[in-house]
Amino acid sequence: MTIRKEHKKLFIIVLLFILLNTINTYFVTSQLLNRYTAPISRTFVGEVTSFFGNVSILFLIVIVVFLIARKDKNRIKSLLFISLFLNILILLLGYYTLFYSNHFSLNALDIFKNPSEGLSQGLFTEAINELFLYYRILVFIPSVTLLVLFIKYRNYAKINETIDFNFSLRKILISSFSFILVFGAVNISFAGQISRKDSYNINSLNSTQGVQQYGLYPYYITEFLGIKFNHTTRKSLDINTEQELFDSYNNFNKNQNSYYNFIDGKYYSNELLVRNSFATISDELNLNDDDSLNGVFKDKNLVLVHMESLNQFLLEVPEISEKFVFLNQLLEESIVFDNFYTSVGMGVSSDAEASVLTGLYMNGYSTLYRDYEKSGLTVDTLPKLFSKKNYKSVSVHGDAKEFYNRNHAYHDFIGFSEPMFSNEDFARRENMTLEEYKESRKNYVYNGIEIKSPWPSEFETFDILEEFKEELGSKYMLFPAFISQHTPFLFDPYDSPDYSNLKNYSKLKEITKRYINYVPYLDDLIKSSLFDPKTSNSRIDTNTVYIFYSDHGSSLKNGDLNLLYDKNLSLLEERRILQQTISFIYAPGKTINPLTNLNEGLIKGRQKLTRTNTDLYRTIGDLFGLFDENDFYFGVNGISNEPSFVIDNRIQDIIIDDINRINEDDYKPYLVSLRNENKYYPNVELSNKKRIMDNIKYFKQLSDLIISDKTVYIDFKNALQKR
Repeated sequence: MTIRKEHKKLFIIVLLFILLNTINTYFVTSQLLNRYTAPISRTFVGEVTSFFGNVSILFLIVIVVFLIARKDKNRIKSLLFISLFLNILILLLGYYTLFYSNHFSLNALDIFKNPSEGLSQGLFTEAINELFLYYRILVFIPSVTLLVLFIKYRNYAKINETIDFNFSLRKILISSFSFILVFGAVNISFAGQISRKDSYNINSLNSTQGVQQYGLYPYYITEFLGIKFNHTTRKSLDINTEQELFDSYNNFNKNQNSYYNFIDGKYYSNELLVRNSFATISDELNLNDDDSLNGVFKDKNLVLVHMESLNQFLLEVPEISEKFVFLNQLLEESIVFDNFYTSVGMGVSSDAEASVLTGLYMNGYSTLYRDYEKSGLTVDTLPKLFSKKNYKSVSVHGDAKEFYNRNHAYHDFIGFSEPMFSNEDFARRENMTLEEYKESRKNYVYNGIEIKSPWPSEFETFDILEEFKEELGSKYMLFPAFISQHTPFLFDPYDSPDYSNLKNYSKLKEITKRYINYVPYLDDLIKSSLFDPKTSNSRIDTNTVYIFYSDHGSSLKNGDLNLLYDKNLSLLEERRILQQTISFIYAPGKTINPLTNLNEGLIKGRQKLTRTNTDLYRTIGDLFGLFDENDFYFGVNGISNEPSFVIDNRIQDIIIDDINRINEDDYKPYLVSLRNENKYYPNVELSNKKRIMDNIKYFKQLSDLIISDKTVYIDFKNALQKR
């Protein structure tokens, strides 16, 4: 009787180990318990498969523990420590979705190759806040439960003679056979789910499909064993001949005299006429309605400014927007993209710039600036195209040159003609070593402003740009980058602005307050690109075009957008807002506005249609006359009236122009999740949705293939030349 009682306690502990650690996986995979995740469509088969997948792996752990440890006390202790390890794993996987929304895969280990200085500050505090304020501490329930039971068992064993459970050969065989049977069924079920004809498979969905439809524990075991599910091959897309490859890509190639747009069913051209643009054209350009805008900026210089974490909602909330005094004036003289959306994936900032510079979508699960070294990929880029026109090009970035492998990628892959100007060069400019320079940042004052950032101030960046302008003379492309506004937004050197008129300000979380407090500083930084902050003298060059874009949004998925907009936003509406960033084109003319001292824009207006990074590639190429008939691109011209779409490569939200609503005053495009097409916003039906979605899905697969298989890009280029 006593033996049965002891063994019953052991069985309860084993059962709780399996059950609680299985339930714990839902803190990662369920949107109810993890508001940061974007799950795929849930099915009965998927739920059952993942449940038994997790149970079978935990059961295997129990078998191994019982084989190695002979005493029950050691078995319980082992299960306790394993449970603690699994709970920490669940916590870390949850944190990953906080920052990246997608589920972790081994490709994500690339992020740890980046220097963490500056970025890691403050993230620990945010992690602690999440642990308690968002109840992530609950993931340790399995460990705490087993610890309590272990203490009780140990106290019981001290005063009672115990007999350890005998794990006989017969029990070993039965347990092993049970595991093989269940886990085999799990594998067959998962294989069936991902091989269904109606299953949409891309590599960036692998981790979500795995944890949801296979089981979190079995999926990560297969990951660490090196088992890959690669859906990005010619064979998987049924491309077997060179003609099939050409037809597939040329169907989306927009560098043609006439091409079909699958959103509105109309035909457009690679040549943009004035009458087919929404822009207001200055008389200085002397263009008629039937004149082409292609090459209108031929031989002008380009300053392409990469901004950090600037969401469009900063301009949409009136009480915040009014703090952008200079920016609002500048936008009046610019082409403004009111519906510009980020398309970044795992590479985040590097993905944004790579899409602008190459015109290609990133895959969402790895970093192109590292991948190209393994694959040998070679592509056309803006610096290479400018180089053919005898331009010089240089990037100025205050971060470490090793970040995202830029020290190699900028020269070898992107093709900047001049070496990257990084933090080492900032230090050399001050006659300091890098360590001396970093130390000097702790008490650095620029023009009376105490700079708190560990990186060089963007004020300095634009000072250096002026030096490059003098050095390069004419025909140059400059690519400066912002960095000090990076999450968690700790390096604002200004005093907090007065937001007493902003309803709900006191209710905002601290990270949100820090973010919107940055606005006056950001406004001055943008101004410093065009006016010297020390003398107020104009830096504007009428032979230069200035293009600004933000790499991605703020990732403020903490519910504070409801407070800023003073209404309850749906989850999808919140995701759309967080994907929406700032971008505009300023092409100064000779006439100066006496009220603002800004040169009036040569082309200006508000673009309400959907645009993204890849569209900037085409827009720049068109306006500067960079392309010939052997080039290709997939984006639309930013200032055309052509509807378009954007793929969020991280979580596969699709932003699509809705041709039935584009005349609305406050037009916002349609959003639908590729992970679950029953999730869309707003709650209206999109015309020709199936045709549009089928095209976007196939285009996404082709996009992944062209940057993963170097022969695809080469073969398509060769085919274009043979036409």
